[in-house]
Amino acid sequence: MKIAKSLLLGSAAGLVAIVGAQAADLPVKAKAVQYVKICTLYGDGYYYIPGSDTCIKVGGYIRADYGYNNTGARTANYSGAAGTQTRVQNDFSTRHRANIQMDARTQSTYGTVRAFMSVHVNNENLGTETVNLSRGFIQFAGFTLGHTKSFTDTFSLGDNYALQQVQNEYSTGANGINQIAYTAEFGSGMSLTVGADEPTRKPSFNFAAASMGTGAALTDSHKGMSFPDPYLAFKIQQAWGYWGTTVLAHDASATYYGATTPTGHPGDRWGYAILNGGELKLPWIAPGDRIGFEFNYTMGAPGYAVKNLSNPGLYGSGNQVAIGWLADAVYTGTAGTALELTEAWSLGAGYEHYWNPNLRTSLYGSYAQIRYNNTARAWFAAAAGPACGAPIAGVAVSAFVAAAGNSCNPNFDFWTAGTRTIWSPLAGLNLGVDIYYTRIKTAFGGTAALAANGARPAGTYAISDQGIWSAIFRAQRNFGAGD
Repeated sequence: MKIAKSLLLGSAAGLVAIVGAQAADLPVKAKAVQYVKICTLYGDGYYYIPGSDTCIKVGGYIRADYGYNNTGARTANYSGAAGTQTRVQNDFSTRHRANIQMDARTQSTYGTVRAFMSVHVNNENLGTETVNLSRGFIQFAGFTLGHTKSFTDTFSLGDNYALQQVQNEYSTGANGINQIAYTAEFGSGMSLTVGADEPTRKPSFNFAAASMGTGAALTDSHKGMSFPDPYLAFKIQQAWGYWGTTVLAHDASATYYGATTPTGHPGDRWGYAILNGGELKLPWIAPGDRIGFEFNYTMGAPGYAVKNLSNPGLYGSGNQVAIGWLADAVYTGTAGTALELTEAWSLGAGYEHYWNPNLRTSLYGSYAQIRYNNTARAWFAAAAGPACGAPIAGVAVSAFVAAAGNSCNPNFDFWTAGTRTIWSPLAGLNLGVDIYYTRIKTAFGGTAALAANGARPAGTYAISDQGIWSAIFRAQRNFGAGD
Protein backbone atom coordinates (compact mmCIF):
# COMPACT_ATOMS: atom_id res chain seq x y z
CA MET A 1 0.00 0.00 0.00
CA LYS A 2 2.82 2.33 0.85
CA ILE A 3 4.54 1.49 -2.40
CA ALA A 4 1.35 2.24 -4.43
CA LYS A 5 0.84 5.53 -2.62
CA SER A 6 4.43 6.61 -3.31
CA LEU A 7 4.07 5.77 -6.98
CA LEU A 8 0.79 7.73 -7.21
CA LEU A 9 2.26 10.84 -5.55
CA GLY A 10 5.37 10.67 -7.67
CA SER A 11 3.33 10.41 -10.85
CA ALA A 12 1.21 13.44 -9.85
CA ALA A 13 4.29 15.53 -9.08
CA GLY A 14 5.81 14.58 -12.41
CA LEU A 15 2.59 15.47 -14.20
CA VAL A 16 2.48 18.88 -12.50
CA ALA A 17 6.10 19.53 -13.47
CA ILE A 18 5.45 18.57 -17.09
CA VAL A 19 2.28 20.71 -17.32
CA GLY A 20 4.10 23.63 -15.69
CA ALA A 21 6.94 23.39 -18.17
CA GLN A 22 4.53 23.30 -21.10
CA ALA A 23 2.58 26.30 -19.74
CA ALA A 24 5.81 28.31 -19.49
CA ASP A 25 6.36 27.75 -23.19
CA LEU A 26 2.93 29.20 -24.12
CA PRO A 27 2.66 32.96 -25.13
CA VAL A 28 1.37 35.19 -22.34
CA LYS A 29 -1.20 37.91 -23.21
CA ALA A 30 0.51 41.27 -22.52
CA LYS A 31 -1.18 44.01 -20.57
CA ALA A 32 -2.83 46.56 -22.94
CA VAL A 33 -0.66 49.58 -23.63
CA GLN A 34 -2.36 52.97 -23.99
CA TYR A 35 -0.47 54.31 -27.01
CA VAL A 36 -2.66 57.44 -27.16
CA LYS A 37 -3.34 58.81 -23.72
CA ILE A 38 -6.15 61.29 -23.17
CA CYS A 39 -5.11 64.68 -21.76
CA THR A 40 -7.74 66.29 -19.52
CA LEU A 41 -5.80 69.45 -18.57
CA TYR A 42 -7.12 71.70 -21.33
CA GLY A 43 -10.59 70.38 -22.17
CA ASP A 44 -11.98 67.80 -24.55
CA GLY A 45 -10.10 66.54 -27.58
CA TYR A 46 -6.51 66.74 -26.29
CA TYR A 47 -4.07 63.78 -26.28
CA TYR A 48 -0.54 63.37 -24.99
CA ILE A 49 2.06 63.12 -27.73
CA PRO A 50 3.59 59.66 -27.04
CA GLY A 51 6.77 59.92 -25.04
CA SER A 52 6.20 63.54 -24.00
CA ASP A 53 4.25 65.70 -21.57
CA THR A 54 2.83 67.85 -24.40
CA CYS A 55 -0.88 67.68 -25.16
CA ILE A 56 -2.11 68.22 -28.71
CA LYS A 57 -5.49 68.74 -30.34
CA VAL A 58 -6.13 68.54 -34.08
CA GLY A 59 -9.06 70.14 -35.89
CA GLY A 60 -10.18 72.41 -38.69
CA TYR A 61 -13.03 72.79 -41.11
CA ILE A 62 -14.13 72.36 -44.71
CA ARG A 63 -15.99 75.29 -46.24
CA ALA A 64 -17.82 75.80 -49.54
CA ASP A 65 -18.93 79.35 -50.46
CA TYR A 66 -21.07 80.35 -53.47
CA GLY A 67 -21.74 84.02 -54.17
CA TYR A 68 -23.88 86.11 -56.48
CA ASN A 69 -22.75 89.68 -57.21
CA ASN A 70 -19.72 88.92 -55.07
CA THR A 71 -15.98 88.69 -55.71
CA GLY A 72 -14.47 85.56 -54.20
CA ALA A 73 -17.90 84.63 -52.82
CA ARG A 74 -17.51 87.19 -50.01
CA THR A 75 -17.17 90.81 -51.26
CA ALA A 76 -19.86 92.81 -53.07
CA ASN A 77 -18.98 93.77 -56.66
CA TYR A 78 -18.49 97.49 -56.00
CA SER A 79 -14.85 98.13 -56.98
CA GLY A 80 -12.24 97.35 -59.63
CA ALA A 81 -13.22 95.19 -62.59
CA ALA A 82 -16.17 93.76 -60.63
CA GLY A 83 -17.63 97.24 -60.16
CA THR A 84 -17.87 97.89 -63.93
CA GLN A 85 -21.00 95.69 -64.02
CA THR A 86 -20.40 94.50 -67.58
CA ARG A 87 -20.58 91.08 -69.26
CA VAL A 88 -16.83 90.75 -68.74
CA GLN A 89 -16.93 90.53 -64.94
CA ASN A 90 -18.22 87.48 -63.05
CA ASP A 91 -21.61 87.67 -61.39
CA PHE A 92 -21.15 84.20 -59.85
CA SER A 93 -18.10 83.30 -57.76
CA THR A 94 -16.92 80.47 -55.55
CA ARG A 95 -14.42 79.80 -52.79
CA HIS A 96 -13.73 76.37 -51.33
CA ARG A 97 -11.44 76.03 -48.33
CA ALA A 98 -9.79 73.26 -46.36
CA ASN A 99 -8.49 74.38 -42.97
CA ILE A 100 -6.26 72.38 -40.64
CA GLN A 101 -5.40 73.38 -37.06
CA MET A 102 -3.05 72.03 -34.40
CA ASP A 103 -2.96 73.22 -30.79
CA ALA A 104 -0.04 71.99 -28.62
CA ARG A 105 0.19 72.83 -24.88
CA THR A 106 2.73 71.99 -22.18
CA GLN A 107 2.89 72.85 -18.49
CA SER A 108 6.07 74.66 -17.42
CA THR A 109 7.50 76.97 -14.76
CA TYR A 110 6.20 79.80 -16.98
CA GLY A 111 2.68 78.44 -16.91
CA THR A 112 1.14 76.86 -19.98
CA VAL A 113 3.32 77.09 -23.09
CA ARG A 114 1.08 77.04 -26.17
CA ALA A 115 1.92 76.70 -29.87
CA PHE A 116 -0.95 77.00 -32.35
CA MET A 117 -1.17 76.84 -36.12
CA SER A 118 -3.99 77.14 -38.65
CA VAL A 119 -3.52 76.87 -42.41
CA HIS A 120 -6.01 77.75 -45.15
CA VAL A 121 -5.90 75.98 -48.53
CA ASN A 122 -8.26 77.82 -50.89
CA ASN A 123 -9.56 77.05 -54.35
CA GLU A 124 -11.33 80.12 -55.67
CA ASN A 125 -12.92 81.47 -58.85
CA LEU A 126 -12.29 79.00 -61.67
CA GLY A 127 -9.53 77.11 -59.89
CA THR A 128 -7.19 79.75 -58.46
CA GLU A 129 -5.40 78.08 -55.55
CA THR A 130 -3.75 79.78 -52.56
CA VAL A 131 -2.23 78.61 -49.30
CA ASN A 132 -1.92 81.00 -46.38
CA LEU A 133 -1.05 80.85 -42.70
CA SER A 134 -4.05 82.07 -40.72
CA ARG A 135 -2.46 81.38 -37.32
CA GLY A 136 1.07 80.55 -36.26
CA PHE A 137 1.94 81.75 -32.76
CA ILE A 138 3.55 80.91 -29.41
CA GLN A 139 2.12 81.94 -26.03
CA PHE A 140 3.83 81.76 -22.64
CA ALA A 141 4.06 83.85 -19.46
CA GLY A 142 1.55 86.38 -20.85
CA PHE A 143 3.39 86.90 -24.16
CA THR A 144 1.97 86.21 -27.62
CA LEU A 145 4.51 86.03 -30.44
CA GLY A 146 3.65 85.30 -34.05
CA HIS A 147 0.78 85.50 -36.52
CA THR A 148 -2.71 85.51 -35.02
CA LYS A 149 -5.85 87.54 -34.45
CA SER A 150 -4.91 90.96 -33.09
CA PHE A 151 -5.70 91.91 -29.51
CA THR A 152 -6.82 95.27 -30.97
CA ASP A 153 -9.96 93.59 -32.36
CA THR A 154 -13.01 94.54 -30.34
CA PHE A 155 -15.96 93.31 -32.43
CA SER A 156 -16.65 91.98 -35.92
CA LEU A 157 -19.86 91.50 -37.87
CA GLY A 158 -18.03 89.31 -40.39
CA ASP A 159 -18.46 85.56 -39.64
CA ASN A 160 -20.12 86.37 -36.29
CA TYR A 161 -23.28 87.88 -37.79
CA ALA A 162 -22.62 87.84 -41.56
CA LEU A 163 -21.13 85.58 -44.23
CA GLN A 164 -19.87 88.49 -46.31
CA GLN A 165 -16.46 90.06 -45.72
CA VAL A 166 -17.66 93.29 -44.11
CA GLN A 167 -15.78 96.18 -45.72
CA ASN A 168 -16.31 99.00 -43.24
CA GLU A 169 -15.00 97.59 -39.95
CA TYR A 170 -11.68 96.48 -38.49
CA SER A 171 -11.11 92.77 -37.94
CA THR A 172 -8.13 90.43 -38.26
CA GLY A 173 -10.06 87.33 -37.26
CA ALA A 174 -10.12 85.63 -40.66
CA ASN A 175 -6.43 85.68 -41.57
CA GLY A 176 -4.56 87.12 -38.58
CA ILE A 177 -1.68 89.61 -38.46
CA ASN A 178 2.01 89.55 -37.45
CA GLN A 179 2.39 90.87 -33.91
CA ILE A 180 4.03 90.84 -30.51
CA ALA A 181 1.98 91.40 -27.34
CA TYR A 182 1.92 91.02 -23.57
CA THR A 183 -1.36 90.50 -21.70
CA ALA A 184 -1.86 91.17 -17.99
CA GLU A 185 -4.86 89.47 -16.35
CA PHE A 186 -6.50 91.37 -13.48
CA GLY A 187 -9.22 88.90 -12.54
CA SER A 188 -13.00 89.21 -12.92
CA GLY A 189 -12.51 88.79 -16.68
CA MET A 190 -10.49 91.99 -17.07
CA SER A 191 -7.23 92.18 -19.04
CA LEU A 192 -4.90 94.79 -20.52
CA THR A 193 -2.69 94.06 -23.52
CA VAL A 194 0.24 96.15 -24.71
CA GLY A 195 1.50 95.21 -28.13
CA ALA A 196 2.47 96.15 -31.65
CA ASP A 197 1.08 94.92 -34.99
CA GLU A 198 2.32 95.23 -38.53
CA PRO A 199 0.53 98.33 -39.84
CA THR A 200 -2.82 98.21 -41.60
CA ARG A 201 -2.35 100.80 -44.33
CA LYS A 202 -4.16 102.75 -46.97
CA PRO A 203 -1.91 104.79 -49.33
CA SER A 204 -0.04 107.95 -48.39
CA PHE A 205 -0.83 109.66 -51.69
CA ASN A 206 1.32 112.18 -53.56
CA PHE A 207 -0.82 114.34 -55.87
CA ALA A 208 2.17 114.63 -58.20
CA ALA A 209 1.15 111.09 -59.28
CA ALA A 210 -2.53 112.02 -59.74
CA SER A 211 -3.55 108.37 -60.28
CA MET A 212 -7.23 108.89 -59.52
CA GLY A 213 -8.75 106.09 -61.54
CA THR A 214 -12.32 104.83 -61.13
CA GLY A 215 -12.43 101.97 -58.65
CA ALA A 216 -8.61 101.76 -58.62
CA ALA A 217 -6.18 102.18 -55.73
CA LEU A 218 -4.20 105.40 -55.38
CA THR A 219 -0.44 105.22 -55.89
CA ASP A 220 1.14 104.53 -52.50
CA SER A 221 4.06 106.70 -51.37
CA HIS A 222 4.27 105.36 -47.82
CA LYS A 223 7.61 105.53 -46.07
CA GLY A 224 9.07 102.07 -45.44
CA MET A 225 8.03 100.55 -42.12
CA SER A 226 10.26 101.80 -39.30
CA PHE A 227 7.98 100.70 -36.46
CA PRO A 228 4.99 98.42 -36.04
CA ASP A 229 1.81 100.11 -34.85
CA PRO A 230 1.81 100.19 -31.00
CA TYR A 231 -1.42 99.86 -29.00
CA LEU A 232 -3.09 99.36 -25.64
CA ALA A 233 -6.16 97.12 -25.56
CA PHE A 234 -8.49 96.69 -22.58
CA LYS A 235 -11.12 93.95 -22.43
CA ILE A 236 -13.64 92.77 -19.87
CA GLN A 237 -15.39 89.44 -20.40
CA GLN A 238 -18.06 88.16 -18.04
CA ALA A 239 -21.30 86.18 -18.01
CA TRP A 240 -23.25 89.08 -19.52
CA GLY A 241 -20.93 89.36 -22.55
CA TYR A 242 -17.81 91.44 -23.17
CA TRP A 243 -16.51 94.92 -23.97
CA GLY A 244 -13.23 96.02 -25.54
CA THR A 245 -11.48 99.36 -26.13
CA THR A 246 -8.22 99.88 -28.03
CA VAL A 247 -6.08 102.98 -28.58
CA LEU A 248 -3.51 102.69 -31.34
CA ALA A 249 -0.86 104.83 -33.09
CA HIS A 250 -0.14 104.57 -36.82
CA ASP A 251 2.77 105.92 -38.88
CA ALA A 252 1.36 107.69 -41.97
CA SER A 253 4.72 109.17 -43.08
CA ALA A 254 5.59 109.36 -46.78
CA THR A 255 8.68 108.96 -48.99
CA TYR A 256 9.68 112.02 -51.10
CA TYR A 257 8.15 114.95 -52.94
CA GLY A 258 9.73 113.58 -56.12
CA ALA A 259 11.29 110.31 -57.16
CA THR A 260 14.70 110.80 -55.52
CA THR A 261 16.20 111.84 -52.19
CA PRO A 262 17.30 115.40 -53.17
CA THR A 263 13.63 116.42 -53.57
CA GLY A 264 13.14 116.13 -49.81
CA HIS A 265 10.11 114.76 -48.01
CA PRO A 266 7.20 115.97 -45.89
CA GLY A 267 7.61 115.85 -42.14
CA ASP A 268 6.70 112.55 -40.49
CA ARG A 269 3.18 112.31 -39.11
CA TRP A 270 1.50 109.78 -36.89
CA GLY A 271 -2.19 109.05 -36.97
CA TYR A 272 -4.27 107.22 -34.39
CA ALA A 273 -7.30 105.01 -33.95
CA ILE A 274 -9.78 104.44 -31.11
CA LEU A 275 -11.65 101.15 -31.43
CA ASN A 276 -14.65 100.17 -29.30
CA GLY A 277 -16.95 97.19 -29.40
CA GLY A 278 -18.66 94.42 -27.50
CA GLU A 279 -21.50 91.92 -27.19
CA LEU A 280 -24.40 91.55 -24.80
CA LYS A 281 -26.00 88.14 -24.26
CA LEU A 282 -29.81 88.07 -24.29
CA PRO A 283 -30.86 84.71 -22.80
CA TRP A 284 -34.18 86.15 -21.56
CA ILE A 285 -35.27 86.38 -25.22
CA ALA A 286 -33.96 82.94 -26.22
CA PRO A 287 -30.91 80.83 -25.29
CA GLY A 288 -28.00 81.95 -27.49
CA ASP A 289 -29.46 85.32 -28.47
CA ARG A 290 -26.97 88.21 -28.54
CA ILE A 291 -26.46 91.74 -29.79
CA GLY A 292 -23.11 93.21 -30.82
CA PHE A 293 -21.92 96.70 -31.69
CA GLU A 294 -18.80 98.68 -32.57
CA PHE A 295 -17.63 102.25 -33.13
CA ASN A 296 -14.20 103.05 -34.55
CA TYR A 297 -12.72 106.52 -35.01
CA THR A 298 -9.46 107.17 -36.84
CA MET A 299 -7.29 110.10 -37.93
CA GLY A 300 -4.57 109.29 -40.45
CA ALA A 301 -5.32 105.57 -40.09
CA PRO A 302 -8.57 104.77 -41.98
CA GLY A 303 -7.57 101.11 -42.36
CA TYR A 304 -8.56 100.68 -38.71
CA ALA A 305 -12.09 101.88 -39.49
CA VAL A 306 -12.52 100.31 -42.94
CA LYS A 307 -9.87 97.58 -43.19
CA ASN A 308 -11.21 95.78 -46.26
CA LEU A 309 -12.70 98.77 -48.10
CA SER A 310 -11.35 99.36 -51.61
CA ASN A 311 -11.75 102.55 -53.65
CA PRO A 312 -15.39 102.43 -54.78
CA GLY A 313 -16.14 102.39 -58.49
CA LEU A 314 -19.67 101.03 -58.91
CA TYR A 315 -21.32 101.63 -62.29
CA GLY A 316 -25.07 101.81 -62.74
CA SER A 317 -27.42 102.13 -65.69
CA GLY A 318 -27.38 105.14 -67.99
CA ASN A 319 -23.68 106.03 -67.63
CA GLN A 320 -23.87 106.46 -63.85
CA VAL A 321 -21.10 105.62 -61.41
CA ALA A 322 -20.30 106.05 -57.70
CA ILE A 323 -16.67 106.72 -56.81
CA GLY A 324 -14.36 107.41 -53.88
CA TRP A 325 -10.70 107.31 -52.84
CA LEU A 326 -9.02 106.16 -49.63
CA ALA A 327 -5.71 107.36 -48.18
CA ASP A 328 -3.97 107.50 -44.82
CA ALA A 329 -2.72 110.96 -45.79
CA VAL A 330 -2.23 113.12 -48.89
CA TYR A 331 0.42 115.64 -49.97
CA THR A 332 1.68 117.38 -53.12
CA GLY A 333 4.93 117.28 -55.06
CA THR A 334 5.81 120.80 -53.90
CA ALA A 335 8.63 120.92 -51.37
CA GLY A 336 7.52 122.26 -48.01
CA THR A 337 3.93 121.00 -48.12
CA ALA A 338 2.84 118.87 -45.19
CA LEU A 339 0.97 115.59 -44.98
CA GLU A 340 -2.76 116.07 -44.47
CA LEU A 341 -4.31 113.22 -42.48
CA THR A 342 -7.58 111.57 -43.47
CA GLU A 343 -10.45 111.26 -40.98
CA ALA A 344 -12.58 108.11 -41.03
CA TRP A 345 -15.07 106.48 -38.73
CA SER A 346 -17.29 103.42 -38.83
CA LEU A 347 -20.05 101.90 -36.77
CA GLY A 348 -21.84 98.59 -36.94
CA ALA A 349 -24.36 96.49 -35.06
CA GLY A 350 -25.92 93.05 -35.30
CA TYR A 351 -28.57 90.99 -33.56
CA GLU A 352 -28.77 87.20 -33.69
CA HIS A 353 -31.87 85.23 -32.67
CA TYR A 354 -32.13 81.47 -32.13
CA TRP A 355 -35.48 80.12 -33.33
CA ASN A 356 -34.39 76.77 -31.89
CA PRO A 357 -31.00 75.20 -31.08
CA ASN A 358 -30.47 74.32 -34.76
CA LEU A 359 -31.76 77.45 -36.51
CA ARG A 360 -30.67 81.07 -36.06
CA THR A 361 -31.05 84.37 -37.93
CA SER A 362 -29.11 87.60 -37.64
CA LEU A 363 -29.82 91.15 -38.79
CA TYR A 364 -26.86 93.50 -39.22
CA GLY A 365 -25.74 96.83 -40.63
CA SER A 366 -22.65 99.03 -40.80
CA TYR A 367 -21.87 102.58 -41.89
CA ALA A 368 -18.64 104.50 -42.58
CA GLN A 369 -17.60 108.02 -43.55
CA ILE A 370 -14.33 109.15 -45.18
CA ARG A 371 -13.54 112.85 -44.70
CA TYR A 372 -10.74 115.11 -46.00
CA ASN A 373 -9.87 118.52 -44.54
CA ASN A 374 -10.06 121.81 -46.48
CA THR A 375 -6.45 121.64 -47.71
CA ALA A 376 -6.80 118.07 -48.96
CA ARG A 377 -10.13 118.86 -50.65
CA ALA A 378 -8.48 121.73 -52.54
CA TRP A 379 -5.80 119.36 -53.82
CA PHE A 380 -8.39 116.80 -54.94
CA ALA A 381 -10.31 119.58 -56.70
CA ALA A 382 -7.18 120.82 -58.50
CA ALA A 383 -6.44 117.25 -59.67
CA ALA A 384 -9.99 117.00 -61.02
CA GLY A 385 -9.40 119.85 -63.48
CA PRO A 386 -10.31 123.49 -64.05
CA ALA A 387 -14.03 123.01 -63.44
CA CYS A 388 -13.14 122.50 -59.75
CA GLY A 389 -10.75 125.44 -59.37
CA ALA A 390 -7.39 126.86 -60.31
CA PRO A 391 -4.31 124.63 -60.73
CA ILE A 392 -2.10 124.10 -57.67
CA ALA A 393 1.66 123.60 -57.91
CA GLY A 394 2.66 119.99 -57.33
CA VAL A 395 -0.81 118.65 -58.22
CA ALA A 396 -1.11 116.87 -61.56
CA VAL A 397 -4.44 116.65 -63.39
CA SER A 398 -5.83 113.12 -63.19
CA ALA A 399 -7.64 110.94 -65.70
CA PHE A 400 -10.80 111.88 -63.80
CA VAL A 401 -11.86 115.36 -65.01
CA ALA A 402 -14.88 116.96 -63.36
CA ALA A 403 -17.36 118.97 -65.39
CA ALA A 404 -19.11 122.21 -64.47
CA GLY A 405 -21.56 121.77 -61.61
CA ASN A 406 -19.59 118.96 -59.99
CA SER A 407 -19.44 119.11 -56.19
CA CYS A 408 -15.61 118.80 -56.32
CA ASN A 409 -15.82 117.13 -52.89
CA PRO A 410 -13.83 113.87 -52.36
CA ASN A 411 -15.71 112.87 -49.18
CA PHE A 412 -17.86 109.75 -49.44
CA ASP A 413 -19.93 107.33 -47.32
CA PHE A 414 -20.27 103.55 -47.51
CA TRP A 415 -22.90 101.38 -45.84
CA THR A 416 -24.24 97.87 -45.91
CA ALA A 417 -27.17 95.98 -44.35
CA GLY A 418 -28.22 92.37 -44.51
CA THR A 419 -29.62 89.24 -42.92
CA ARG A 420 -28.02 85.83 -42.40
CA THR A 421 -29.72 82.55 -41.52
CA ILE A 422 -27.86 79.38 -40.49
CA TRP A 423 -29.31 75.90 -40.12
CA SER A 424 -27.28 73.29 -38.22
CA PRO A 425 -28.88 69.88 -38.89
CA LEU A 426 -25.95 68.16 -37.14
CA ALA A 427 -23.38 69.31 -34.60
CA GLY A 428 -20.54 70.98 -36.50
CA LEU A 429 -22.43 71.19 -39.81
CA ASN A 430 -23.69 74.66 -40.77
CA LEU A 431 -25.69 75.64 -43.86
CA GLY A 432 -26.13 79.40 -44.23
CA VAL A 433 -27.53 82.09 -46.52
CA ASP A 434 -26.64 85.80 -46.39
CA ILE A 435 -28.53 88.42 -48.42
CA TYR A 436 -27.25 91.99 -48.17
CA TYR A 437 -27.29 95.41 -49.80
CA THR A 438 -24.30 97.73 -50.30
CA ARG A 439 -24.65 101.48 -50.90
CA ILE A 440 -22.10 104.14 -51.83
CA LYS A 441 -22.81 107.82 -51.25
CA THR A 442 -20.45 109.04 -53.90
CA ALA A 443 -17.57 111.49 -53.89
CA PHE A 444 -17.54 114.29 -56.54
CA GLY A 445 -21.29 114.32 -57.21
CA GLY A 446 -22.15 115.74 -60.64
CA THR A 447 -20.68 114.87 -64.03
CA ALA A 448 -17.14 114.08 -65.09
CA ALA A 449 -15.13 112.81 -68.03
CA LEU A 450 -13.71 109.38 -67.13
CA ALA A 451 -11.00 107.31 -68.77
CA ALA A 452 -11.88 103.89 -70.17
CA ASN A 453 -12.29 101.20 -67.51
CA GLY A 454 -12.37 97.67 -68.86
CA ALA A 455 -15.41 97.32 -71.11
CA ARG A 456 -16.66 100.74 -69.95
CA PRO A 457 -15.55 103.26 -72.58
CA ALA A 458 -14.12 106.70 -71.92
CA GLY A 459 -16.80 109.39 -71.81
CA THR A 460 -18.97 111.64 -69.70
CA TYR A 461 -20.59 109.96 -66.71
CA ALA A 462 -23.06 111.09 -64.07
CA ILE A 463 -21.41 110.71 -60.65
CA SER A 464 -24.23 109.61 -58.35
CA ASP A 465 -25.04 107.31 -55.44
CA GLN A 466 -25.21 103.63 -56.37
CA GLY A 467 -26.13 100.36 -54.65
CA ILE A 468 -25.96 96.62 -55.25
CA TRP A 469 -27.67 93.48 -53.90
CA SER A 470 -25.56 90.40 -53.19
CA ALA A 471 -26.09 86.90 -51.83
CA ILE A 472 -23.90 84.14 -50.38
CA PHE A 473 -24.56 80.47 -49.63
CA ARG A 474 -22.15 78.60 -47.34
CA ALA A 475 -21.77 74.98 -46.25
CA GLN A 476 -19.23 74.32 -43.49
CA ARG A 477 -18.21 71.26 -41.47
CA ASN A 478 -16.19 71.99 -38.33
CA PHE A 479 -14.13 69.47 -36.38
CA GLY A 480 -11.81 69.80 -33.37
CA ALA A 481 -9.49 72.66 -32.34
CA GLY A 482 -10.24 76.39 -32.47
CA ASP A 483 -8.26 79.56 -31.79
